[in-house]
Amino acid sequence: MRKVLTGLSLAWVFLLAGCNNWLFRRDVASPQAARQGEAPTAAALVNYLNDNAKRIQVLDCTELDLDCRDHLQAVHLDGTMVCQKPLNLRMKAFVVGKTEVDIGSNDREFWFWIARAQPPGLFHCSYDDFRRGPVAMPFPFQPEWVLEALGMAEFNKPVESYRVLDQKSSWVLAESATSPQGKPVHKYTVFNKQPGGRTPRIASHVLQDATTNKIICAAYIHEERTDPATGAVIPRKVQLEWPAEKMSLTLKLDRATVNNQAIVQGNDLLFTRPNLQGVPAYDLAHAPSSSAMQQAGGITTR
Repeated sequence: MRKVLTGLSLAWVFLLAGCNNWLFRRDVASPQAARQGEAPTAAALVNYLNDNAKRIQVLDCTELDLDCRDHLQAVHLDGTMVCQKPLNLRMKAFVVGKTEVDIGSNDREFWFWIARAQPPGLFHCSYDDFRRGPVAMPFPFQPEWVLEALGMAEFNKPVESYRVLDQKSSWVLAESATSPQGKPVHKYTVFNKQPGGRTPRIASHVLQDATTNKIICAAYIHEERTDPATGAVIPRKVQLEWPAEKMSLTLKLDRATVNNQAIVQGNDLLFTRPNLQGVPAYDLAHAPSSSAMQQAGGITTR
């Protein structure tokens, strides 16, 4: 279980850093084609994605189910998660009521701690150091990923930066970008075509190495629901995959609520790196590389 728990935490670090703008269909300002079969414009698809983001300031989930697979090993964990714009996040995972994973972020830094990791430690890094890179991380990393994956961040590039690809059963919103190390990457948001010109549904999101065409990560949307108070569409079940690492993480968000400000107001420690007694703290920007923490540059696609 130790290896899978470590894999789970690394997967969440990867998610925290983010595969951009992964998750939702929109029912308001939807990119329906003017005529059946006509491709929506890039501007319409971007507006479609941004509409949901404007509705969500806080997202919290008191019942988070996590199924993690690392190669042939698998484990199920219970957890909780709270996200607040622009960069606040706290996620904990438990085994028989005992905290096994603690991952968090605020506007200054991110951190993660895995109870069963070897060597043990509370790992952290400031966003300034991370963006300067490289940072000793086992996966590519981008700080804004988790909020974007939950539909809370907006597409802010000029509309000319996007193009629409017409495939047999899908529309694909495509975007090219560059990593901090100057490596080209592609980002694809795949919309299922719907009969009768109805609103397309997001099927998947893919981040791809533009040089090798290898997939860095992908997300597949299985279930979603609409928040009745805000009209925001939030994920209920999503499968995340990292092909090179042979890792997948399926998240099921039950009882997730939108814009519950009471959960964050007055809770100064919620998005603060914990002070764990007896646990050494390591700054990833200054830690020596090892077999456990390899040098990997962050992927920036915004």
